[in-house]
Amino acid sequence: MKISTHITAALLALGIVSQVSADPVVYLTGSTAFRSTVEATLANNSGTNAGGLFDAGSVTMETWGNANPASANYMIFHGTINGSPIYVNCAWSGSEAGIASACNTTLTNVDRNGNPLALAGSPEVWVDVSNAAVDLTAPPGITNTANPSSSIEENGGVPFHGADLAQADTSQAVSWTPYKAGTQTALKSYGVEAVVTFVWTKNVQTVASNEWLDMTNVTLPQIDVMLANGVEPAGFFSGNTNDNDFTVYLVGRNLGSGTRMNELSDSLYGGHNPVQQYSIGYGCGDPGDPAQENALILTNEANNGYESGSGVAKALANTGSCQQPDPFNGGKGWFAIGMVGPADALNTGNYGGEPTNNWLTVDGVPESNAAIENGPYYFWGHENLYGKFGITNPQDDVGNRLLKEIKATMALPAFHYGLNPGDHDPGILGQYMNVGKSSDTAFPTPGNTGNGYP
Repeated sequence: MKISTHITAALLALGIVSQVSADPVVYLTGSTAFRSTVEATLANNSGTNAGGLFDAGSVTMETWGNANPASANYMIFHGTINGSPIYVNCAWSGSEAGIASACNTTLTNVDRNGNPLALAGSPEVWVDVSNAAVDLTAPPGITNTANPSSSIEENGGVPFHGADLAQADTSQAVSWTPYKAGTQTALKSYGVEAVVTFVWTKNVQTVASNEWLDMTNVTLPQIDVMLANGVEPAGFFSGNTNDNDFTVYLVGRNLGSGTRMNELSDSLYGGHNPVQQYSIGYGCGDPGDPAQENALILTNEANNGYESGSGVAKALANTGSCQQPDPFNGGKGWFAIGMVGPADALNTGNYGGEPTNNWLTVDGVPESNAAIENGPYYFWGHENLYGKFGITNPQDDVGNRLLKEIKATMALPAFHYGLNPGDHDPGILGQYMNVGKSSDTAFPTPGNTGNGYP
């Protein structure tokens, strides 16, 4: 799906369309867990004094892949910075795929059978701004459901270039593409923008079974067992042997994901260790039948997983598995669990707390701003912004501005991420953090000095 959103006067009226080929483009990729926050900054039409990257009144935008622009796979923004027109072209494929793209390299992924499988964003492809520019002039409310593939820059399947900037939920210290001085992997670190948050949740049920209701908590050792095995009886989590007629399956992300790297690092399982995961629908990496995307089809994906947080969220929004016989282990029914950003969960109608009680506590602690800010809840990461090796202006200028304006956007009254203790914000400003992590694999400790906070 493509959503065209006109925020201010048409580009035609500004006389910009004739200059499309001359306007510089900044290619931004990375974290799907943090993209809603980045989208809010780039779409902000109030100017740099109010959290916007672009000059006030100059922004137009277009998105593809999701009815909610903040969850779109592809986004294009056009505006001026100090009067000079520029594009920011976004392709959200995951933190690890984003780091690899900024390093001008690729990640190797495999399907459930161990065969090579193309990993979204590795290499990255981009919507062609010269083709998209026509749609950027569309009047308000125009929606076009055409497939954007005809306007994606490709050359025999190889993109013209890697990313200029990459958002990452973890640092290069634990990345599949580590920093090596003097090479293209020596990315420029602009710094940490904020804390990025995650929640553990069960898949939604219209009619919940007692076994599903009994599982309200997951412990760190249980998480590590699930990462290794991908499946356990429900009684393993509830402690009630009567629940063992149901089976619990793990749903998760692929190698390009920063959510996955956080999940494996925060649990101390090890970010580079293989896992066992499942999909719900027509599978991960398959062409599939889109009509089956929401079907209750459980597939063993082995070490593979979904390419985006929204993919996991949609899988965990599937209902009715408690009434479906376990397809693998012969149990009476089954349900799934996984870790996802709270924004992606909420966007699919997956809510925590009573009466739905979909979200799980971790070691007895429910996810909330306050639980993260004060230390008890530890599944969160540092949101980093990286630039390609040797980055120069105007891309470097956008990187510096983006770091500043994302923080400013998050502090706006409409967002104010971290202010309300009981909320489940996708990011939390450093000023609200009373604890910090000394590394991607550390538990929170009091104070945040030296941990890269704003």
